[in-house]
Amino acid sequence: MVCLVRNFLLLALFFTGLVSAGEETDKAKQLKQLKQRMQVVEATIRKSERNKSKQQAELRKVEKKLGLASRKLNQVQAKLSKTKQTIKGLQKKQLLLLSDISQQKTLLAEQLRSAFLMGQQQQVKLLLNQQQPERFSRVMKYYDYVNKARVDNVQLLEKKVRDLVNVEVTLKKQQFEQQQLVSIRKEESTKLVIAKKQRKEVLSRLQKEIKSAGSELRLLKENEKRLANLLRSIRQAINDIPILAQENKPFSRLKGKMRWPTTGKIIKRFGSPKKSGRWDGVLIAVKEGRPVRSISHGRVVYADWLRGYGLLMIVDHGEGYMSLYAFNQGLYREVGDWVSSGEKIASSGLSGGQQNAGLYFSIRKNGKPVNPIYWCRATNKGRVG
Repeated sequence: MVCLVRNFLLLALFFTGLVSAGEETDKAKQLKQLKQRMQVVEATIRKSERNKSKQQAELRKVEKKLGLASRKLNQVQAKLSKTKQTIKGLQKKQLLLLSDISQQKTLLAEQLRSAFLMGQQQQVKLLLNQQQPERFSRVMKYYDYVNKARVDNVQLLEKKVRDLVNVEVTLKKQQFEQQQLVSIRKEESTKLVIAKKQRKEVLSRLQKEIKSAGSELRLLKENEKRLANLLRSIRQAINDIPILAQENKPFSRLKGKMRWPTTGKIIKRFGSPKKSGRWDGVLIAVKEGRPVRSISHGRVVYADWLRGYGLLMIVDHGEGYMSLYAFNQGLYREVGDWVSSGEKIASSGLSGGQQNAGLYFSIRKNGKPVNPIYWCRATNKGRVG
Protein backbone atom coordinates (compact mmCIF):
# COMPACT_ATOMS: atom_id res chain seq x y z
CA MET A 1 0.00 0.00 0.00
CA VAL A 2 2.83 2.38 0.94
CA CYS A 3 4.60 1.59 -2.35
CA LEU A 4 1.37 2.24 -4.28
CA VAL A 5 0.92 5.67 -2.64
CA ARG A 6 4.56 6.54 -3.23
CA ASN A 7 4.32 5.59 -6.92
CA PHE A 8 1.13 7.63 -7.26
CA LEU A 9 2.84 10.69 -5.76
CA LEU A 10 5.83 10.26 -8.07
CA LEU A 11 3.53 10.09 -11.09
CA ALA A 12 1.67 13.20 -9.89
CA LEU A 13 4.92 15.11 -9.53
CA PHE A 14 6.05 13.91 -12.96
CA PHE A 15 2.88 15.10 -14.69
CA THR A 16 2.95 18.39 -12.73
CA GLY A 17 6.46 18.92 -14.08
CA LEU A 18 5.23 18.20 -17.59
CA VAL A 19 2.39 20.74 -17.19
CA SER A 20 4.80 23.39 -15.85
CA ALA A 21 7.21 22.74 -18.71
CA GLY A 22 4.27 22.94 -21.13
CA GLU A 23 3.17 26.27 -19.67
CA GLU A 24 6.70 27.67 -20.03
CA THR A 25 6.79 26.48 -23.65
CA ASP A 26 3.42 28.15 -24.31
CA LYS A 27 4.67 31.41 -22.79
CA ALA A 28 7.81 31.33 -24.94
CA LYS A 29 5.74 30.64 -28.08
CA GLN A 30 3.30 33.43 -27.26
CA LEU A 31 6.12 35.90 -26.59
CA LYS A 32 7.82 35.02 -29.89
CA GLN A 33 4.53 35.26 -31.75
CA LEU A 34 3.66 38.60 -30.14
CA LYS A 35 7.06 40.14 -30.92
CA GLN A 36 6.94 38.96 -34.53
CA ARG A 37 3.48 40.42 -35.08
CA MET A 38 4.33 43.71 -33.36
CA GLN A 39 7.42 44.04 -35.56
CA VAL A 40 5.07 43.92 -38.55
CA VAL A 41 2.80 46.54 -36.93
CA GLU A 42 5.75 48.84 -36.19
CA ALA A 43 7.09 48.40 -39.71
CA THR A 44 3.68 49.45 -41.07
CA ILE A 45 3.70 52.53 -38.83
CA ARG A 46 7.19 53.51 -40.00
CA LYS A 47 6.15 53.02 -43.62
CA SER A 48 3.19 55.36 -43.16
CA GLU A 49 5.53 58.03 -41.79
CA ARG A 50 7.94 58.08 -44.75
CA ASN A 51 6.41 61.30 -46.01
CA LYS A 52 7.06 63.18 -42.77
CA SER A 53 9.27 66.24 -42.89
CA LYS A 54 12.97 66.30 -42.15
CA GLN A 55 12.29 68.08 -38.84
CA GLN A 56 9.74 65.44 -37.76
CA ALA A 57 12.22 62.69 -38.60
CA GLU A 58 14.90 64.51 -36.62
CA LEU A 59 12.51 64.92 -33.67
CA ARG A 60 11.85 61.17 -33.66
CA LYS A 61 15.57 60.44 -33.78
CA VAL A 62 16.54 62.82 -30.97
CA GLU A 63 13.63 61.83 -28.71
CA LYS A 64 14.47 58.14 -29.10
CA LYS A 65 18.05 59.01 -28.21
CA LEU A 66 16.77 60.90 -25.17
CA GLY A 67 14.60 57.92 -24.25
CA LEU A 68 17.56 55.55 -24.45
CA ALA A 69 19.66 57.82 -22.22
CA SER A 70 16.78 58.04 -19.74
CA ARG A 71 16.40 54.26 -19.69
CA LYS A 72 20.12 53.65 -19.16
CA LEU A 73 20.18 56.26 -16.41
CA ASN A 74 17.24 54.55 -14.72
CA GLN A 75 19.00 51.17 -14.90
CA VAL A 76 22.23 52.61 -13.49
CA GLN A 77 20.34 54.37 -10.71
CA ALA A 78 18.57 51.11 -9.79
CA LYS A 79 21.90 49.24 -9.67
CA LEU A 80 23.46 52.04 -7.65
CA SER A 81 20.63 51.97 -5.11
CA LYS A 82 20.98 48.19 -4.79
CA THR A 83 24.77 48.49 -4.38
CA LYS A 84 24.35 51.15 -1.69
CA GLN A 85 21.98 48.85 0.22
CA THR A 86 24.47 45.98 -0.10
CA ILE A 87 27.31 48.19 1.17
CA LYS A 88 25.15 49.34 4.07
CA GLY A 89 24.42 45.71 5.00
CA LEU A 90 28.10 44.72 4.70
CA GLN A 91 29.20 47.66 6.86
CA LYS A 92 26.68 46.66 9.51
CA LYS A 93 27.92 43.06 9.38
CA GLN A 94 31.51 44.32 9.58
CA LEU A 95 30.76 46.28 12.78
CA LEU A 96 29.01 43.28 14.35
CA LEU A 97 31.95 40.99 13.51
CA LEU A 98 34.46 43.48 14.94
CA SER A 99 32.39 43.66 18.13
CA ASP A 100 32.18 39.85 18.32
CA ILE A 101 35.94 39.49 17.75
CA SER A 102 36.65 42.03 20.48
CA GLN A 103 34.41 40.12 22.91
CA GLN A 104 36.00 36.79 21.98
CA LYS A 105 39.49 38.23 22.49
CA THR A 106 38.51 39.58 25.93
CA LEU A 107 36.97 36.25 26.95
CA LEU A 108 39.99 34.31 25.69
CA ALA A 109 42.38 36.65 27.54
CA GLU A 110 40.46 36.09 30.79
CA GLN A 111 40.60 32.33 30.29
CA LEU A 112 44.34 32.39 29.63
CA ARG A 113 44.93 34.63 32.63
CA SER A 114 42.94 32.30 34.88
CA ALA A 115 44.84 29.28 33.55
CA PHE A 116 48.15 31.04 34.17
CA LEU A 117 47.23 31.97 37.75
CA MET A 118 46.06 28.46 38.52
CA GLY A 119 49.12 26.95 36.83
CA GLN A 120 50.10 23.32 37.04
CA GLN A 121 51.04 23.50 40.77
CA GLN A 122 47.42 23.16 41.86
CA GLN A 123 47.10 19.93 39.87
CA VAL A 124 50.37 18.53 41.34
CA LYS A 125 49.18 19.34 44.88
CA LEU A 126 45.92 17.55 44.27
CA LEU A 127 47.76 14.52 42.87
CA LEU A 128 49.93 14.31 45.97
CA ASN A 129 46.96 14.85 48.24
CA GLN A 130 45.23 11.48 48.21
CA GLN A 131 43.04 12.36 51.20
CA GLN A 132 40.41 14.04 48.96
CA PRO A 133 40.19 11.95 45.78
CA GLU A 134 36.62 13.13 45.03
CA ARG A 135 37.82 16.76 45.06
CA PHE A 136 40.66 15.84 42.71
CA SER A 137 38.13 14.29 40.30
CA ARG A 138 35.90 17.38 40.36
CA VAL A 139 38.82 19.79 39.79
CA MET A 140 40.20 17.72 36.92
CA LYS A 141 36.78 17.80 35.26
CA TYR A 142 36.75 21.56 35.78
CA TYR A 143 40.19 21.81 34.13
CA ASP A 144 38.94 19.75 31.18
CA TYR A 145 35.88 21.99 30.84
CA VAL A 146 38.00 25.16 30.92
CA ASN A 147 40.44 23.78 28.34
CA LYS A 148 37.62 22.68 26.03
CA ALA A 149 35.92 26.09 26.37
CA ARG A 150 39.21 27.80 25.54
CA VAL A 151 39.69 25.64 22.41
CA ASP A 152 36.09 26.35 21.33
CA ASN A 153 36.61 30.07 21.80
CA VAL A 154 39.83 29.98 19.78
CA GLN A 155 38.04 28.17 16.93
CA LEU A 156 35.12 30.62 17.09
CA LEU A 157 37.55 33.55 17.04
CA GLU A 158 39.30 32.12 14.00
CA LYS A 159 35.93 31.73 12.21
CA LYS A 160 34.93 35.30 13.05
CA VAL A 161 38.25 36.60 11.71
CA ARG A 162 37.78 34.62 8.46
CA ASP A 163 34.24 35.97 8.12
CA LEU A 164 35.53 39.50 8.68
CA VAL A 165 38.18 39.09 5.97
CA ASN A 166 35.53 37.83 3.50
CA VAL A 167 33.18 40.70 4.35
CA GLU A 168 35.95 43.28 3.91
CA VAL A 169 36.94 41.81 0.52
CA THR A 170 33.30 41.86 -0.64
CA LEU A 171 32.87 45.37 0.73
CA LYS A 172 35.85 46.65 -1.26
CA LYS A 173 34.44 45.08 -4.45
CA GLN A 174 31.06 46.70 -3.85
CA GLN A 175 32.63 50.08 -3.13
CA PHE A 176 34.65 49.84 -6.35
CA GLU A 177 31.46 48.95 -8.26
CA GLN A 178 29.73 51.92 -6.64
CA GLN A 179 32.47 54.26 -7.87
CA GLN A 180 32.10 52.87 -11.41
CA LEU A 181 28.32 53.26 -11.31
CA VAL A 182 28.61 56.86 -10.09
CA SER A 183 30.94 57.56 -13.03
CA ILE A 184 28.53 55.91 -15.51
CA ARG A 185 25.60 57.83 -14.00
CA LYS A 186 27.47 61.08 -14.60
CA GLU A 187 28.09 60.11 -18.25
CA GLU A 188 24.43 59.15 -18.82
CA SER A 189 23.23 62.35 -17.12
CA THR A 190 25.44 64.35 -19.50
CA LYS A 191 23.99 62.46 -22.50
CA LEU A 192 20.50 63.23 -21.23
CA VAL A 193 21.23 66.95 -20.94
CA ILE A 194 22.72 67.04 -24.46
CA ALA A 195 19.72 65.15 -25.90
CA LYS A 196 17.30 67.57 -24.22
CA LYS A 197 19.16 70.54 -25.72
CA GLN A 198 19.07 68.91 -29.18
CA ARG A 199 15.35 68.22 -28.80
CA LYS A 200 14.67 71.85 -27.92
CA GLU A 201 16.48 73.04 -31.05
CA VAL A 202 14.69 70.53 -33.32
CA LEU A 203 11.30 71.34 -31.79
CA SER A 204 11.84 75.06 -32.40
CA ARG A 205 12.54 74.42 -36.10
CA LEU A 206 9.56 72.04 -36.36
CA GLN A 207 7.15 74.58 -34.87
CA LYS A 208 8.29 77.23 -37.33
CA GLU A 209 7.77 74.75 -40.16
CA ILE A 210 4.25 73.85 -39.01
CA LYS A 211 3.33 77.52 -38.46
CA SER A 212 4.56 78.60 -41.89
CA ALA A 213 2.64 75.76 -43.57
CA GLY A 214 -0.50 76.39 -41.49
CA SER A 215 -0.91 72.63 -41.06
CA GLU A 216 -1.25 72.26 -37.27
CA LEU A 217 -4.88 71.10 -37.29
CA ARG A 218 -4.27 68.67 -40.14
CA LEU A 219 -1.27 67.16 -38.35
CA LEU A 220 -3.25 66.79 -35.10
CA LYS A 221 -6.00 64.90 -36.90
CA GLU A 222 -3.45 62.75 -38.72
CA ASN A 223 -1.79 61.90 -35.41
CA GLU A 224 -5.11 60.82 -33.88
CA LYS A 225 -5.90 58.72 -36.94
CA ARG A 226 -2.47 57.14 -36.75
CA LEU A 227 -3.05 56.16 -33.10
CA ALA A 228 -6.47 54.70 -33.95
CA ASN A 229 -4.90 52.65 -36.75
CA LEU A 230 -2.15 51.49 -34.41
CA LEU A 231 -4.66 50.34 -31.79
CA ARG A 232 -6.69 48.50 -34.41
CA SER A 233 -3.55 46.79 -35.72
CA ILE A 234 -2.53 45.80 -32.19
CA ARG A 235 -5.96 44.35 -31.44
CA GLN A 236 -5.82 42.29 -34.63
CA ALA A 237 -2.27 41.16 -33.84
CA ILE A 238 -3.02 39.99 -30.30
CA ASN A 239 -6.57 38.75 -30.89
CA ASP A 240 -5.58 35.08 -30.61
CA ILE A 241 -2.76 35.61 -28.08
CA PRO A 242 -4.70 35.66 -24.80
CA ILE A 243 -3.52 37.02 -21.47
CA LEU A 244 -2.29 33.93 -19.61
CA ALA A 245 -4.08 33.05 -16.37
CA GLN A 246 -2.57 34.92 -13.46
CA GLU A 247 -3.47 35.43 -9.81
CA ASN A 248 -4.98 38.83 -10.58
CA LYS A 249 -8.51 40.16 -10.66
CA PRO A 250 -9.96 40.79 -14.12
CA PHE A 251 -9.55 44.40 -15.24
CA SER A 252 -13.32 44.97 -15.37
CA ARG A 253 -13.60 44.21 -11.64
CA LEU A 254 -11.07 46.92 -10.73
CA LYS A 255 -13.23 49.81 -11.85
CA GLY A 256 -12.87 52.78 -9.50
CA LYS A 257 -10.11 51.07 -7.47
CA MET A 258 -6.96 51.50 -9.56
CA ARG A 259 -4.20 53.96 -8.74
CA TRP A 260 -3.38 56.70 -11.20
CA PRO A 261 -0.20 56.16 -13.22
CA THR A 262 1.57 59.20 -11.76
CA THR A 263 1.25 62.06 -9.30
CA GLY A 264 0.11 65.43 -10.60
CA LYS A 265 -2.88 67.56 -11.60
CA ILE A 266 -5.32 66.84 -14.39
CA ILE A 267 -5.21 69.86 -16.70
CA LYS A 268 -7.19 68.35 -19.59
CA ARG A 269 -10.17 66.19 -18.71
CA PHE A 270 -11.75 63.44 -20.75
CA GLY A 271 -14.14 64.96 -23.28
CA SER A 272 -12.88 68.51 -22.87
CA PRO A 273 -12.42 70.45 -26.17
CA LYS A 274 -9.14 70.73 -28.05
CA LYS A 275 -8.15 72.01 -31.51
CA SER A 276 -8.78 68.68 -33.25
CA GLY A 277 -11.96 67.75 -31.35
CA ARG A 278 -12.22 66.28 -27.84
CA TRP A 279 -9.73 64.76 -25.42
CA ASP A 280 -10.07 60.95 -25.47
CA GLY A 281 -7.99 60.60 -22.32
CA VAL A 282 -6.61 62.92 -19.66
CA LEU A 283 -3.52 65.10 -19.60
CA ILE A 284 -1.75 65.13 -16.23
CA ALA A 285 0.69 67.95 -15.51
CA VAL A 286 3.76 66.38 -13.93
CA LYS A 287 7.43 67.26 -13.59
CA GLU A 288 9.79 65.75 -16.14
CA GLY A 289 11.37 62.48 -15.07
CA ARG A 290 8.66 61.39 -12.61
CA PRO A 291 7.80 57.67 -12.48
CA VAL A 292 4.95 56.44 -14.67
CA ARG A 293 3.38 53.21 -13.37
CA SER A 294 1.09 50.62 -14.88
CA ILE A 295 -2.45 50.92 -13.50
CA SER A 296 -2.93 47.14 -13.50
CA HIS A 297 -1.40 43.78 -14.38
CA GLY A 298 -0.88 43.29 -18.10
CA ARG A 299 1.44 42.76 -21.03
CA VAL A 300 3.28 45.48 -22.95
CA VAL A 301 2.14 45.46 -26.59
CA TYR A 302 3.74 48.71 -27.76
CA ALA A 303 6.79 50.63 -26.59
CA ASP A 304 8.10 53.01 -29.22
CA TRP A 305 7.89 56.54 -30.62
CA LEU A 306 4.70 57.60 -32.39
CA ARG A 307 4.25 60.93 -34.12
CA GLY A 308 2.17 63.29 -31.98
CA TYR A 309 2.47 61.06 -28.90
CA GLY A 310 6.22 60.76 -28.57
CA LEU A 311 7.49 57.81 -26.57
CA LEU A 312 4.33 55.75 -26.13
CA MET A 313 3.66 52.72 -23.93
CA ILE A 314 0.56 50.56 -24.42
CA VAL A 315 -0.34 47.78 -21.98
CA ASP A 316 -2.89 45.07 -22.76
CA HIS A 317 -4.92 44.07 -19.68
CA GLY A 318 -7.17 41.45 -21.26
CA GLU A 319 -10.97 41.54 -21.81
CA GLY A 320 -10.34 44.04 -24.61
CA TYR A 321 -8.91 46.68 -22.24
CA MET A 322 -5.69 48.62 -22.89
CA SER A 323 -4.04 51.54 -21.11
CA LEU A 324 -1.96 54.16 -22.95
CA TYR A 325 0.85 56.34 -21.57
CA ALA A 326 2.29 59.02 -23.88
CA PHE A 327 4.68 62.02 -23.99
CA ASN A 328 7.21 60.01 -21.93
CA GLN A 329 10.87 60.85 -21.50
CA GLY A 330 11.92 57.19 -21.29
CA LEU A 331 10.33 53.75 -21.70
CA TYR A 332 11.52 51.08 -19.24
CA ARG A 333 9.71 48.00 -20.56
CA GLU A 334 9.63 46.26 -23.93
CA VAL A 335 7.01 44.52 -26.06
CA GLY A 336 6.12 41.18 -24.49
CA ASP A 337 7.10 42.18 -20.95
CA TRP A 338 4.61 41.39 -18.20
CA VAL A 339 4.00 44.24 -15.80
CA SER A 340 2.23 44.30 -12.46
CA SER A 341 0.00 46.92 -10.90
CA GLY A 342 2.06 49.91 -9.73
CA GLU A 343 5.20 48.79 -11.57
CA LYS A 344 7.36 51.57 -13.00
CA ILE A 345 7.17 51.34 -16.79
CA ALA A 346 8.30 54.80 -17.93
CA SER A 347 9.26 58.30 -16.86
CA SER A 348 7.24 61.42 -17.63
CA GLY A 349 8.45 63.93 -20.19
CA LEU A 350 7.41 66.13 -23.10
CA SER A 351 8.15 64.01 -26.15
CA GLY A 352 6.03 64.13 -29.27
CA GLY A 353 6.42 67.87 -29.70
CA GLN A 354 5.00 68.96 -26.34
CA GLN A 355 5.92 72.33 -24.84
CA ASN A 356 5.38 71.35 -21.19
CA ALA A 357 5.99 68.12 -19.29
CA GLY A 358 2.91 65.97 -18.83
CA LEU A 359 1.44 62.51 -19.19
CA TYR A 360 -1.28 61.67 -21.68
CA PHE A 361 -3.18 58.78 -20.11
CA SER A 362 -6.01 56.89 -21.76
CA ILE A 363 -7.98 53.67 -21.26
CA ARG A 364 -9.52 51.86 -24.24
CA LYS A 365 -12.17 49.14 -24.38
CA ASN A 366 -12.01 47.34 -27.73
CA GLY A 367 -10.28 50.42 -29.13
CA LYS A 368 -12.89 52.90 -27.88
CA PRO A 369 -11.85 55.45 -25.22
CA VAL A 370 -13.45 55.32 -21.76
CA ASN A 371 -13.19 57.98 -19.06
CA PRO A 372 -10.24 57.18 -16.70
CA ILE A 373 -11.98 59.15 -13.93
CA TYR A 374 -14.43 56.27 -13.49
CA TRP A 375 -11.70 53.64 -13.45
CA CYS A 376 -9.09 55.15 -11.15
CA ARG A 377 -9.40 56.33 -7.57
CA ALA A 378 -11.15 59.58 -6.71
CA THR A 379 -9.27 62.79 -7.39
CA ASN A 380 -8.60 65.53 -4.84
CA LYS A 381 -9.44 68.88 -6.42
CA GLY A 382 -8.11 67.61 -9.72
CA ARG A 383 -4.96 66.15 -8.22
CA VAL A 384 -4.19 62.46 -8.67
CA GLY A 385 -1.74 59.94 -7.29
